[in-house]
Amino acid sequence: MKRVTIKDLAKMLNLSTSTVSRALSDHPDISQATKNRVRQAAEEFNYTTNVHARFFRKQHSGLIALILPEMNMFYTPNLIQGINKTIDQSKYSLITFITNDSYVKETEVINQCLGWAVEGVLISLSKETYNLKHLEKLTQANIKCVLLDKTIDNEQHPTITINNVDASYKGIAHLIENGHKNILGIFGSPNFSISRKRIKGYVRALTEKELPVPKENIISVDKSEDLDFILPAILNHNKKITAIFTMSDELLAKSLYHINALGVSVPEELSVLTISDGIYPYLTHPQVSHIKDSGNKMGRNACKLLIESIQSTEKDDPTRIFVPTKLVELQSVKSINTTILKH
Repeated sequence: MKRVTIKDLAKMLNLSTSTVSRALSDHPDISQATKNRVRQAAEEFNYTTNVHARFFRKQHSGLIALILPEMNMFYTPNLIQGINKTIDQSKYSLITFITNDSYVKETEVINQCLGWAVEGVLISLSKETYNLKHLEKLTQANIKCVLLDKTIDNEQHPTITINNVDASYKGIAHLIENGHKNILGIFGSPNFSISRKRIKGYVRALTEKELPVPKENIISVDKSEDLDFILPAILNHNKKITAIFTMSDELLAKSLYHINALGVSVPEELSVLTISDGIYPYLTHPQVSHIKDSGNKMGRNACKLLIESIQSTEKDDPTRIFVPTKLVELQSVKSINTTILKH
C-alpha cells in the first residue's frame, strides 16, 4: 500500500498542506475543530510523520544514539531501562548500536551517527578503545557526547561511572574485616579500564592491611566461559583460599556454577562477594553479599546529563560524575575471625 503523505491528507480534506502540517503540529493558529478533523483522517489512513523530512525542515533529528560494547543478561538491561525512562519524559527518540567490543565497529557506528544527524551520543567504550580520536568528529559536528560505564579518562567529554577503585576496595575490605586474608579476585579483561581499576582497588585493600597479594590470586578473563578451564583447577589445588571476589554478575554466575559443581558450600567453606546491579545476588542460594552498582541510576543520570548538554548553548564541561555504591550484606560471607580468650 502506498504511504499516505501530507499532500494526500490535504487533498482528501480540501485543505492546504500547510494547514494540515500545522494541525498535526498542534499549532495555536489552527482551530480545535480542524485539528480534530485532520488527526481523525491521519489515524484512519495510517499517516505517520516522515522523520527525515521533518529534520531537513527543522535541522533537528530528535535522535539520541546509545552505543554499547555488548549485551548481557544482567547489567545492560537495567542500564537501558534507566536511559529509556529519561528518554520517555523527553522529546527525543533512542537508537541503539552494539559494537561487539570492536574499535573498528565503534568507529563505523560514530560515522553512522553523523549520517543520521543524531543530536547526542551516549557511549560505553569497547575493550579495544584506548583513545577518543574517533569522537572528535562528533565535537566538530557539534554533537554532544557523554561517556558512561566503560570509559577512559579524558578532558573532552563528560563521564559518568562508578568509582571502580573504591567499589572493589569496599568489597575486599569487608572480606578482610571478616578475617579473610587469602582472597581470590576474578576480573574481566585487563584491556578494560574498568577491570584495571577494580584490580587496583583489590590490591590497595590488601596492601593497606599489609597482607600479601599473590599474583596467582588475581584472575583476568576475556569472557566468563574462560573460567571453565581455570576456576576448578584453582579451587582443587589451592585450599588456602577462603573467599572469592568477582567484579561482575556474569563472573559471579559462572563462579557459583563451578563452586556448586565441586560440592563446596557457601559460605561455610568458601565466602563469596561481588560487584552487582543488585538483582542476581537475590536469585542465588545463599543470597550473595555485594557492592551495589545501579545500572538503572547510571542510565538515568547519563541521559539527563546528555539532554541538558544538548539543550545548553555552553561548551561541555568534561566533568567526571561518580554514581555512589554501597555494601549490601546478605548470606554469602562468613566471619572466620578467631577470638583469643584471656585467662
